Amino acid sequence: MKTLLLFALIALSCNVCAQQINGQVFDMSTKLPLAHVVISYGLRNTFTAADGTFKLGVVGTLGSVKIHKLGYQDDELSLLTIFPNVKIYLRPTSITLDDITIVSKRDYLADSLKMRKEYANIFDYKAPTIKDVLVKKGLRRKQPGSNLVSNSTSSIISFDVLKTIGLLTKDKSSISKLQKVQLKDEESNYINRRFNAKKIVDITGLANDSLQIFVDRYLPTAVEVKKMSDYQLLMYIKRSYAEFVKPNKR
Repeated sequence: MKTLLLFALIALSCNVCAQQINGQVFDMSTKLPLAHVVISYGLRNTFTAADGTFKLGVVGTLGSVKIHKLGYQDDELSLLTIFPNVKIYLRPTSITLDDITIVSKRDYLADSLKMRKEYANIFDYKAPTIKDVLVKKGLRRKQPGSNLVSNSTSSIISFDVLKTIGLLTKDKSSISKLQKVQLKDEESNYINRRFNAKKIVDITGLANDSLQIFVDRYLPTAVEVKKMSDYQLLMYIKRSYAEFVKPNKR
């Protein structure tokens, strides 16, 4: 009888001490409910629902309830201060990122098209030819005696003086020279895009002065590069490197 009474008292005391906490978790900044927040009490864990609510059974008034969610500061509440229905507000954590420098990759095709557009008058320039300096005369109103046939070709064709001068001086034309410079730059950009230092370093491991000497010695022409596929260019670099590291080659 005494044993039964003892168990009854223990059960009664447990019922008195045991309690269920009903709560809801919110974002402190937005005041919106937070889902999937971890609520821990000892070895017990539960998660908040989509509306931020949770239920957790605890025993006694000792210990604490811990609240955790990624991106928010952890919180901890003592059972002595928790009411059966509690609202919890979590403070978002501030994330400090190190300064980064973004370096955009050059688009040589876009650069080439842009340059050709900006200097269209130079790229489209063509030196005058002999056909350009000959100008057909327009028909004139008939005059008395105009039915007579002239033996002079000047009655049909005349010379454009300015274009004639251009023809005679085309090799000295500043536009022609500038056109050559622009085309040369375009070829250099194309070579540098495909036969670039990064690709050479990845294949050979060269650096500093050795890398510069290698580039100066084995830099292909634009015509040669255009004939090579990516694989052929890779093999060209490998063959050149094998020759470069031979004794007495450097």
